[in-house]
Amino acid sequence: MKSLFKGIVAGAFAAVLATGAQAGDTYKVGIDQTNYEPFALKDASGTWSGWEIDLMNAVCESQKMTCELAPTAWDGIIPALQEKKIDFIFASMTITEERKQQVDFSDFYYDSTVVIIGPKADTTKIDFDNPDSVKGKVFGAQGATIHSKFLDKRFGSTAEVKKYDGLDNALADLAAGRVDFVQEGLSTLSAFMNSPEGKDFEVKAKVPADPIMGGGVGAAVRKGDTELLAKLNAGIKDVVTSGKYDEITKKYPDLDQQYQAGQMFKPAY
Repeated sequence: MKSLFKGIVAGAFAAVLATGAQAGDTYKVGIDQTNYEPFALKDASGTWSGWEIDLMNAVCESQKMTCELAPTAWDGIIPALQEKKIDFIFASMTITEERKQQVDFSDFYYDSTVVIIGPKADTTKIDFDNPDSVKGKVFGAQGATIHSKFLDKRFGSTAEVKKYDGLDNALADLAAGRVDFVQEGLSTLSAFMNSPEGKDFEVKAKVPADPIMGGGVGAAVRKGDTELLAKLNAGIKDVVTSGKYDEITKKYPDLDQQYQAGQMFKPAY
């Protein structure tokens, strides 16, 4: 699908080289160092793959950029960008007003319905306007995300909100009964619910519109880096309008089904 070469760099970075890239145009791309299936996940050999990795590869190829993955702790990914340890972030980062004070965002490249999941046997009726509806419950979410902030705002007065360094750890605790609910995008949670570990869990509520939830997912660059921002926007547009975006998505049946069902959204150009 893409004329790219993938490799591991010194066991620390997964390198993705776009054919035709000019010398000196190497960009370190910040991604979350924890798995975020089906968008980005690392196998036993240390190689990264996933829908978002494929999309990033295609954007880089479109702009003849050599892009090198730099897995980074999520709570340190914006500081890493500001300190020039990485050149841009391509890691399911939601575009929010708060983050716009720290970084500049590309056009959004996907958006997803956000939900709360929990055990099928749990009869709790989650009321987002009534914190007492979940009094005593324990929610899980990845820390430093729109999800943990939303849960703190809506339910922090009556329920516990546990923050994790990665979604996989939150889901492990959900499966083990250490938390009652987990909030995330349906596009990510569907993989868990379709697995043997997630067969006893279901969507409990759809998260309503809220300023905290932002406006889709975009790539982030340092404030004022207009040249790189223009490259990324041009690459995203080219990938969408050329049909490559749909080609990539069809490799991931769960995501493709969600696009068809109107639960995930792509840019319109």
